[in-house]
Amino acid sequence: MTMSPLSNRVKNSEDLVPGDHIYSWRKLFSYAHHGIFVGEGMVIHFTSGSILGISSSSSTPGKKTCPYIHPRCGIEQKPGSGVAVTCLACFERKGSLYRFEYGVTKIAFKLHLRGGTCTTAESDPKSEVLHRANYLLEKGGFGKYNLFRNNCEDFALYCKTGLLTIDIDKASGRSGQIADLVKMLPKKIKAKYFSHCVGLGRYGSDVGVRDDVIKVPVEDLVADNSTQDDENDHLQDNDNATQDDEK
Repeated sequence: MTMSPLSNRVKNSEDLVPGDHIYSWRKLFSYAHHGIFVGEGMVIHFTSGSILGISSSSSTPGKKTCPYIHPRCGIEQKPGSGVAVTCLACFERKGSLYRFEYGVTKIAFKLHLRGGTCTTAESDPKSEVLHRANYLLEKGGFGKYNLFRNNCEDFALYCKTGLLTIDIDKASGRSGQIADLVKMLPKKIKAKYFSHCVGLGRYGSDVGVRDDVIKVPVEDLVADNSTQDDENDHLQDNDNATQDDEK
């Protein structure tokens, strides 16, 4: 593995260890897609399809688009969850793989030129990381994809640390690359749509230094999101019934 101002590149996939948080840059280093390497050449990651014209999914969940015809590639075990398993080749899209760093110092964090490459937070043991990733693949339950608050990097960070923001609807996300993006937006747009991020900066948004994050067992996370989905389905059924009565 070699060091670079952008990130830590993995030259040989054989150097990867199950439980590693990896990512692959897209479109001339404009953004990166993140996931958890789970061994046997496979990656579990959180996908959305197309967001703001950017495809964050390395393969379409549920469709056999893998050129290597890998039997598991692109499988979304719980349809609609957004959590899928993909082979390494499809994940990196003929690009390069990089390993996300954990437990870096404040100085090292700030020396990285790009967000979404490291965190001051420590990683949990790989057994816990793999359990979270596989549980979310099997059960779903990471919630609705949101580019700014709940994206593929947030998913990988959670699998590695078990940390989530206390109130995801009001807090900024944990994604370093999104913190970089928000920083570049015009002040008026930031004040109107991202007031919760103003003043934080990339370091202040890091999951390792924030005071609005807590450890959440993956079983509790899935149960909470399942309850929320049931409530939303119930509300939708009531709305549909009301519309039918009005016709």
